[in-house]
Amino acid sequence: MKHFGDRLREARVAAGMTQEQLGFELGVTKSSVSAWENGRETPSFRMLPELRRQLRRSLDELICGTGAVGALSERMVRDAPDETSPVARDEKERALLVRYRSLSPRQRGALLDLIKSAE
Repeated sequence: MKHFGDRLREARVAAGMTQEQLGFELGVTKSSVSAWENGRETPSFRMLPELRRQLRRSLDELICGTGAVGALSERMVRDAPDETSPVARDEKERALLVRYRSLSPRQRGALLDLIKSAE
């Protein structure tokens, strides 16, 4: 039976994120994410909604391992409202999103400034 840390790691990898990237998005350190995944610690209750949002998984799936695996994820992808959504619509967009998430905050800012200047 998988534990929370295993499900968290699987969801993070499926989202194309490193521990460092997830930590950045959540406002915690890479070592905090590592501790959650290895079962040494658990995220605070207040962290769960943002964790769910970043990983695009239901809390039932992450915490209990119940529910239709990926059903929420698939629905969130299918129901993405527009082109500003952080959800990739195809493999090329997914590759770009994964690469963008691998950038440091400074690099992200520089890239966004470059894109804005090209408009």
